Amino acid sequence: MIRGYHEEAPGRMTAIYTAGMVARNRKDGETDVFVHDVDREVEDKFSKSFLCEGYMKKQVGKLRHFTIPSHRDDMDRPFCPE
Repeated sequence: MIRGYHEEAPGRMTAIYTAGMVARNRKDGETDVFVHDVDREVEDKFSKSFLCEGYMKKQVGKLRHFTIPSHRDDMDRPFCPE
């Protein structure tokens, strides 16, 4: 039996995408999102794309911290900051 991380394990694409969309649709304020195992290619690319590098506050080892503001009151706000 294989437990924990292994190459064939599914990534966290759905969870990363959902966290980003829920944060943007929040009524107001900001949402902190943490992503672990960002040394894996899929977590690295999806977190940078859907949580946005511009919203990344810090990375320590395999853990990234993003703070995503609500986009509800500003529908013209770009998905990711420039």
